[in-house]
Amino acid sequence: GLGVAFILFLVWKTMQVDIEMVESNYYEKEMAFNGKMQATANAKALTNQITVEQQGQQILLKIDSTTSAAITNGEVHFYNPASEKSDKKIAINASNNGIYYFPVASFTKGKYIAKISFTSAGKNYYAEEVIFIP
Repeated sequence: GLGVAFILFLVWKTMQVDIEMVESNYYEKEMAFNGKMQATANAKALTNQITVEQQGQQILLKIDSTTSAAITNGEVHFYNPASEKSDKKIAINASNNGIYYFPVASFTKGKYIAKISFTSAGKNYYAEEVIFIP
């Protein structure tokens, strides 16, 4: 009787655990993989590579200025592998200097993968950079 009660307790306890998938819409993302590979190749071919770094209380994103001046559709997805609730998606627009600032205070501590995607002069670009928020 105690064994059965213990097993039922374990089953009940495991049903209470919240399980998050790494990507909620993985099938759609797999279908767009080839386009992503071409966009990644376009980003790697840039003269000045896309960088993300923390400077003081700001996260600094740098994109080549000639490329960033022609951005028509852009987004930075700060993906937190530990918690989907901490993810942030921020739109980016054309900029003459190619520098974008994001306040550190709006992020929770931990590891983020900055997934930068944009269209400039009819070409798609995609890059990923890892950043740690202490």
